[in-house]
Formats: sequence, C-alpha cells, structure tokens
Amino acid sequence: LWGLINEQDEPSPEEEDYGRQYTSRLPTDQPLYQIYMANDSIELYNSSINFLLFRRESCASSDSGRGADCSTSASALTSNTSMRRERLIATSHFGSQRSLWCELEEVKAAGLLATLDEETRMRQEAYFEVITSEASYLRSLNILITHFMASQELMGSKSAFSVISNSDRKHLFSNIFAVRDCSERLLSDLETRLEQNLVLDDLCSILVQHFESNFDVYIKYCSNQVYQERTLRRLKAENPAFLSAVCRMEADKQCQGLDMRSFLMLPMQRVTRYPLLVYAILDRLQRGCDEYEVATRALHAANKVVGECNEGARRMERTEQLLEVDSRLVYKDPDLKKIALVSNCRYLVKRGSLVQLVERKNRNILQGKQKTRNVYIFLFSDIILITKKKLNGTYECKDYAARRYVDVQPIEIDNERVALTSFPTRPHLFLCVFMRNARGRQAELLLNAESETDRERWLSALRPPISTNPEEKIYAEWDCPQAVAVHCYNKNQDDELPLEVGDMVNVLRKMPDGWFFGQKGSDGSSGWFPSSYVQQILNDHVRANNYRKRLRLIQAASSVSAREGVVKSSSTPLMDRLRRMSNPRFLFQTDVTGL
Repeated sequence: LWGLINEQDEPSPEEEDYGRQYTSRLPTDQPLYQIYMANDSIELYNSSINFLLFRRESCASSDSGRGADCSTSASALTSNTSMRRERLIATSHFGSQRSLWCELEEVKAAGLLATLDEETRMRQEAYFEVITSEASYLRSLNILITHFMASQELMGSKSAFSVISNSDRKHLFSNIFAVRDCSERLLSDLETRLEQNLVLDDLCSILVQHFESNFDVYIKYCSNQVYQERTLRRLKAENPAFLSAVCRMEADKQCQGLDMRSFLMLPMQRVTRYPLLVYAILDRLQRGCDEYEVATRALHAANKVVGECNEGARRMERTEQLLEVDSRLVYKDPDLKKIALVSNCRYLVKRGSLVQLVERKNRNILQGKQKTRNVYIFLFSDIILITKKKLNGTYECKDYAARRYVDVQPIEIDNERVALTSFPTRPHLFLCVFMRNARGRQAELLLNAESETDRERWLSALRPPISTNPEEKIYAEWDCPQAVAVHCYNKNQDDELPLEVGDMVNVLRKMPDGWFFGQKGSDGSSGWFPSSYVQQILNDHVRANNYRKRLRLIQAASSVSAREGVVKSSSTPLMDRLRRMSNPRFLFQTDVTGL
C-alpha cells in the first residue's frame, strides 16, 4: 500500500544532516510561511474594504473632498498604503512582514523607483513576492525538519528515546527531505536571477523549468496526506508520550505558537499558492508579449502540478476506501467467485441500504403481503456488488456484475390493481437488471428506496451519462467503445490527441461532424481526433450494448402482448411480468408464478 513512499525517500542515518539549511540571500529574514499566509489574507481583506469605501465615496457628492472626477491623489494613495502596512505590522501576532521590492537598498540606490512607472513597479512587486514567499516557505520547512523530525522522540528506531515507530515516522514526514531540496533549488535560482538584474523580467522561465522538471516530489507528498492525517490523529489520541513530546516542541519560541500540523501541511498549501502567484504576474503583463507567453506556460504548469497533487491524494483516499470494503467482504457461496476489489482504476461511487421485494411462491406480489429483505449495495466505478450486512460489521456478497451489464428503470405503482395498502408507505421502486451477473446469468432485483429523492440518486448514479445534444453521444469510462488507430495523426491544436498506428483509444464522445474525443490506454493522454483515423473494435461495450438491445426488444414485445390480452393481467404477479420483460425464455410463458 505504501507504494508511493518507499524506503529510498528517507536518507540513511549516515547521510542525514538535519542541521543543513540553505541560507537565503535576502537582506532580512522572512516570516514563517503560516504567518505570511495569514497576513496576506488580512491584506486581501483590507484591500477589499478599501475598494468598497472607494466605490462608496466615488458615488458621493463633491462635498466629500474629492474632485469632480472623484479622483484620489497619488500621495494620498501612498499614505493609505503605508498606514495599512503599519496597521498590519501592529496587529500581526509577531510583528513580522515579508520584504517588498521597493524597500531593497539596491533598488533605492539605483534610483529605479523614480525611473519606473507605477505599473512596472507593481509588476516587480508581483515578481518579488514569488521570491520572498519561497524564502518564507523554506524557513518553515526547515523548522519542520530540524525541530520536529530531528527530535530524538520522533526518530523511530534511530533513537532509543523515540516514542513512535518507523512506520509512523514515515507516515508523518513522508518525503519532506525531497520537498525541502526542491524548494532550495528553486529559491537559489530565483535569488541568483535577482542578483543578476534588479528588474525582474524573465522570472517565469525559471518557474516553468522547476514546475515541469522538479515538482514530482509534491505529488508524492500530497498523496500521503490521508495517511499523515490519520496517523497524527491516532498518535495524539492513543500515545500520551507522543502528545507530550509534540506539545513541548510546539511551545518552543521558534514555532511562534504554531502547531505541528501547520508545518506538516506546508507543501499542500504552497503548491496551491503557485498558480495564484503566477496569475498575479500574468495580470500585470501586456497580452502578446514574450513574457506573457512564458507566464501563461508557467500558469499552465503550476495548475497541472496542483491537479496531479489533488489526483494523487484522491487516488490514495480511494485506495483506502477499497481496502476498508475489501477487508469486510465475505463470500460464503461456493459458486460465487471472489473478485480482486483493490485496483488502481477502481473507486467507490455510492454505497447504501435498499429494500429488495421478493414474491412468495404462489402469492401475488401486488395483492398479497410482500416478503422483503434488506440489501446493502456497493457501487464502484466499474462494478456493482449486492451484499447482506451482518451484525459483526461484515458484508456477505450475494451477487455482482460489471456496470456495463446493468440496466435500471423506475417502476411506478399507479395502477388501480396495485394494493398500495400492502406497503407501509408509498413505495419508491426501481428495477435493477443484471444482464450478465457473477454466474453468467441474468438476474432481476426489484428494489425500494426510502424516498423519491433517494431513488433518483441511485438511478442517476447507476445510469451512464446522457448528452443534451441528441446528435452527440457521450460514454462513461466504464462502458465506452474502443478503437485502434489505423493512420497516424499529428495534432494541429493543443486539445487534440496525436495518434500512432496501433494506438488503443477509449472513445468517450462522438460528435455528429465525425470528431471523437478519447483517451489513450497507454499513457492516459486525452484529446480530440478525426474518426476516420481509427477503427472501432469489438469489446465489452459492444457486447453489453447487444444485451441491452435484446432487453429493450423483449420489453417492447411484452408490452404489446399485454395490450393484446395475451397475458392474464388479473393473475400475473409483478415479478413474473418484469421477468418476462427482460428474459426471453419467459417471454411466451404466462403460467410462471415463482422465482
């Protein structure tokens, strides 16, 4: 399970140098990243308040002291900015603020503030915040490593005084060494660029290089978050020695009142901050210039890293859910083959209890008292399990089927022949047909939900997506056509999918003009491509579609027969009628009364 975080991520004791720290070349120490983020939120709030006040005063009369054009002098704006900064420093818990580009002695000595226009100066501040925030972030990372991770109480088997195991240590700190090294390299390159030229114009090229080449360590760290959070909660609740040691460390003045969790969360917070920093730069660049194109690329790369981190964390959380369900599943029926539930591409979609209505033999389910039993359903991305929940918390598997072989439809009890008094409340029924179940046969389940909304939610979860455009076809990943490329295709736009002969593609959308949207099975890349470059192949989607067509044909024939009086409507149980609607061997048999 711990596939993403292996033993090589943490250096051996001989190689560890917890005291090693990159020394920032900025003239003043930056605040801890947690404090920087808090102060940044305060600045954003104050900026919003000032904007609202400006709008309110702009709508006032000339008696407000403004000119007829409702303008504000540059000196007044500068004064307000200075006052706002002083207020922030005064209200800050520790009175520390990040450095500003305009405050650098080198900038003042070079006379840049007098030669650059306001827009350029604001752009320089946006560039400079990338550097100062990285220095602030690295400072907090070093405290996590040198103060918490290097503590004798948290060293695992490397210390006789440790209060945690090696496994807990690995879950807590993951690959934080690699994350720190990544930040050090980035900050070093950024500060070198600042030393080369005080006017920062090509900083985004450095960001692009690091985002695209060095940030895989963040994906690994963020993927571990679910285990990190769980381990930290468990240790605090069950390990008094750990709680005591951590509280003592948190009380140290270098932590500035911040808890250990805030330090562990730093990489997740930082990686989501990069797109905002790049966007602030992009917002102050002229569209069409070279730097604008580089900044756009940096923004795309930053968002890609964030997406991959989120996907990694989501994938590990889904794996955790699968493991939990798999550990509780039992198979008592020897005819039911056990399935390997844990898979990289499988995840839990919905789970819950429903009531299955089962007719008693030789009894009319509509007129007599129904036999009911509770079933617990697990709906995964590609398979559905019907189970019975036991008192000991386990789930006995009764049946399962691939989602592509499942058909559902609501059943409305609006006929006057239906004895609604036999139900405690008005039922919310739907028919679930396994066109091919675990035993290779067809099975029907008449299920009742607690409410109309609950039934609709189950139907929505079980059904494949439907396009609002009748000429467009949309397919779910668990039930889609497959095609093989018969010609090479070179993409002409960024959202297109290049193809090589022999590439296998899952087709997810078909447009009426002949364009397909699909995903390669080899690398997961997706995009648009002309349908003439591929040839559809026979797969389970085609087979399931044939099953579904047959089911619809039988249902239509059954409805016609019922209208013509072939079926004895006065004595046919509901389940018999539903079975004949979906099973060909019962189509012309009108005397079947039991399951």
